[in-house]
Amino acid sequence: MREKVRKTIAQFHMFPQKAKLIVGLSGGADSVALLHLLCGMKEEFQWDITAVHVHHGLRGKEADEDARFAEGFCASLGIPCIVKEYDVAKEAGVRGLGEEETGRILRYAAFREAAGEGGRIAVAHHQKDQAETMLMRLCRGTGLTGLAGMSPVRENICRPLLFCSREEIEQYCRENHLDWREDATNSQEKYTRNKLRLKVLPVLQEINPKAVEHMAETASLLGEEEDFLEQQALLFYEQVQLPSAVEEVHLHREKLKALHHAMRRRVLRKAMAHFLKTDVSQAQIKALEDLLTKETGKSRDFLEGIRAENRYEALVLSLKKEKAKGYCYHLPMGEEVLIWEAGIAVMLSFHEKFDEISEETCTKVFDYDKIKKQLFCRTRQTGDFIRLKNGRKKIKDRFIDEKIPRKEREAYPLIAMGEEVLWAPNLRSSEACKADEQTIRCLWIRIRRVQE
Repeated sequence: MREKVRKTIAQFHMFPQKAKLIVGLSGGADSVALLHLLCGMKEEFQWDITAVHVHHGLRGKEADEDARFAEGFCASLGIPCIVKEYDVAKEAGVRGLGEEETGRILRYAAFREAAGEGGRIAVAHHQKDQAETMLMRLCRGTGLTGLAGMSPVRENICRPLLFCSREEIEQYCRENHLDWREDATNSQEKYTRNKLRLKVLPVLQEINPKAVEHMAETASLLGEEEDFLEQQALLFYEQVQLPSAVEEVHLHREKLKALHHAMRRRVLRKAMAHFLKTDVSQAQIKALEDLLTKETGKSRDFLEGIRAENRYEALVLSLKKEKAKGYCYHLPMGEEVLIWEAGIAVMLSFHEKFDEISEETCTKVFDYDKIKKQLFCRTRQTGDFIRLKNGRKKIKDRFIDEKIPRKEREAYPLIAMGEEVLWAPNLRSSEACKADEQTIRCLWIRIRRVQE
């Protein structure tokens, strides 16, 4: 396994000579093996290695013991160990996200802080993690980019064990007399990834014992094809561009229409990326393709402040000068509603809790009998308020308290009944309609980010 990891590091140019390496150390077999392997190469490549252990505040004494184990293991290797503590459960409630997703966000924030400018981050994802990632993305809906799974290198995040099996990793630990910690939550089906690991992958391995290995190989092949298609998309993007002002992108409409629709989507995504720092959603690309079929003068405004307009032979993308228009969508029971302006989909479920199938999904439960009006997903209106334990508060004031930028306030999605807000995602939910032990009928609301 040592040679396989060396080859992966060299092939993907992960860690240059004298690099600063931050290694994520949970205490599990994967991260223990990774840190031990890298420390074995430390002198040869003159790496400056520091381990970071994140205490999530979720497992009491067991988590405390994990942190002590990480510190002791690092001391035995003669490297520094940084322990970062978070209250993930509390933070998940504030953000309106699941604990699994919140923990991931906080871990990488800790790694980036330790890495600073120019540092590299090493994490211990392996073949089975890759297979689980593919399945998760397949469940929520994705394209080729998603099915390619995790990249060996993304920005400064590196995965030297990505082509190693879990069995190889544990065998390495045994051969080198390395102890590791078992996280009890890995056996709980509370989290999406655990459900796949405990229920789905064993069935697939019954069908073919090498299912995980084959899925990881497929992800690698798709990643190579994704790289090639992106190179081709860049060439086509240059071919369909027309002269334009600096603040605009002009694309030849007929040349765009002549492209295969798969390549056209990629070209349009590159055009949108000229203005966006976030991922371009499939809904946005579909809206642009629909606009291409319309006559001159037709336009489409996007929430992020982008306007697309047909001007004779050109599709013109530019930043809007006026504010984004508001929106209002009725939320019927049991039907997922796409809020394309916000890049989300909302669904109400009566009685039954949703099974989360995505790290980009969050849910809230309310007392159905306390909700007296129809529910809508809409932008803020004058007079909007939310009920707190000690009264009510205007949504406008809540936005100010949370330092939400003015531009974002006008397009922020709210779940509302009349002028009363039931839920402002990532901010607050109504105290008046919360489900409790007296609740007879529960209303579950799921919000899912819609991205390719």
